[in-house]
Amino acid sequence: MNFKTVEKRVQWIGLGLLILLAVACGGAEEVPTPAPTLAVPTEPPALEVVVTETVPPEPTAVPTSIATDTAATTPTDVPTATAVPATNTPIANSNNQPASYAVVFVETNDVLNMRSGPGVDFGVVGTLPPNATNVQITGSGQVVAGSTWVPIQQGGLAGWVNSRFLTQVVPDAAFCGDTAVLQLLDRLKTAVANQDDAIFAQLIHPERGLRVRLLWREAETRLDNQGLFSDSASYNWGAAAGSGEAIVGTPAEILLPRLQTDLFDATEMACNEILHGGTAGFVVLPDTYAPINYYSFYRPGTEEFAELNWGSWVVGLELWQGQYYLSTLVHYQWEP
Repeated sequence: MNFKTVEKRVQWIGLGLLILLAVACGGAEEVPTPAPTLAVPTEPPALEVVVTETVPPEPTAVPTSIATDTAATTPTDVPTATAVPATNTPIANSNNQPASYAVVFVETNDVLNMRSGPGVDFGVVGTLPPNATNVQITGSGQVVAGSTWVPIQQGGLAGWVNSRFLTQVVPDAAFCGDTAVLQLLDRLKTAVANQDDAIFAQLIHPERGLRVRLLWREAETRLDNQGLFSDSASYNWGAAAGSGEAIVGTPAEILLPRLQTDLFDATEMACNEILHGGTAGFVVLPDTYAPINYYSFYRPGTEEFAELNWGSWVVGLELWQGQYYLSTLVHYQWEP
């Protein structure tokens, strides 16, 4: 064998080794292409929370004007959740301690996803159960497609969630003793008495909206803060107690009369206690509303109907960015 033959075989052997090396490296993880920088509004809410990919179902007939809870836009610059200092909490409680938050409005068979950045286009880095507490907001929020996402930390987990699924924890004594709560309830009565859309709109957070249940166990109807009494859209408010027939109509047709009767004619009110009359059914808060503080208003029934024609409203209020907002309305009545 001459020298040229040996040289050629060496070249072929070297080429084969290179091919084998390239094949062996083919399983390496692809490096994701960085996304564009998120556009942050000029006045972002100081504290807003992020929603998970699994969003609780919306009510049966929600008008198109109501934004869904899922914020789906394509982000560009992916911030890592762990990069946010845990001590950078924008809002503190009355003792100047970091405010604590709980998961809210997530169904019992669902979870709240924590993502690596603000929006559902970011990967899931962990999950929170629907009854999670001791959640800390660790930085300023970012608005994505109408929803405010905030960085949070809970135990050893850190990530971003949608603010609609967090609520600030306020102890009973602090809530029930706060005159700002009673003032808001008075304004609610004024808005209902005068059918004043402007006053009512001031009571509801523009992003979080108002969740209404005409019967506690029925699906909720989610309303925004625009023109409640002049809203011409028909909603499905769930099934009527007893008959099971669907209740369909505008807020002025369905919600307003019940507020006028059972809110204004109430003879008793209580803080974080549901006042009610006799019934064969349960009188409990929906599981997803458990962290919300509330006042209940009870109108007793009359002798003509063996006092079974009673009605109660539970008015849920949330403290958000230092201000109370009307959050939930739940109605109770006699059930067979």
